[in-house]
Amino acid sequence: MGLLIVRLLTLLNTEDSHSTVFHVAETLVEHYDQIADLSIGDMAMLANVSKSTMSKFARKIGFDDYYDLKDSAPFVEDRFNNRLNYLTNIVDTLEKNELDEYFSAIQEDIDTLRQSIDKAAIDRLAQALVRYHKVAAFGLLFSESAALDFQYKLAYNGKFIFTCQEDLKQEQYVREAGEDTLIIVFTNSGNYVQQNQLLPGWPKKNSFRHSRAHIFAVTANPELAKLSYIEDTIVFPHRTSIQTHAFLYQIIMDLIVARYRHFALKNGN
Repeated sequence: MGLLIVRLLTLLNTEDSHSTVFHVAETLVEHYDQIADLSIGDMAMLANVSKSTMSKFARKIGFDDYYDLKDSAPFVEDRFNNRLNYLTNIVDTLEKNELDEYFSAIQEDIDTLRQSIDKAAIDRLAQALVRYHKVAAFGLLFSESAALDFQYKLAYNGKFIFTCQEDLKQEQYVREAGEDTLIIVFTNSGNYVQQNQLLPGWPKKNSFRHSRAHIFAVTANPELAKLSYIEDTIVFPHRTSIQTHAFLYQIIMDLIVARYRHFALKNGN
């Protein structure tokens, strides 16, 4: 999924529905397949705003100008030759009526997780949640959905953490976080902490490398544990060819929350 559509959908989820920003984002989404062919004047007319408003909107959501925004509009399913993208990996499997393969993969990865979950790492993160007052959780796309779920699950137990969908706000938070902050990263592949996955060519991401926060990753990539700026990891097994991490995240989160509750009560919190 491209950078532009991700940022537009995030705006629709977070902005006041009566605001100009929401209206422009809604117009762009409704005419998404035309953006690459329409001039700034044409799009401004569709949105019933001025060209300067359209230009300001493009800069507000992180583009240099409207033309930079236009360049990000074309949707190519496998733009970066990533065979693990949602449409190729999940939807194609289901469209081929390979339901047994889909369900078997989920069951196999869950069974493997049950047999090999790193309970010590679960406890380390749960204890860190007790120690740190300032906590954030982030991810990209489906992994950010896990961060949102984690936020709610912890809130049920009186622990309130920060998260946000906007990639620019995530980057800013990571850059500005101090040593008193715990940042939990959900990243199946591990690429989220090293690369800007929404940009062409996946350029290097330096925000985590230079952050002063305590970074704890929940990932299927054991190589993250070797990075100097990753303090700790929960590495979960992912052995099938189907991307099952959305299911695995839920189980791992429940285990973390249960252990957090244990340690919080033990410490009288």
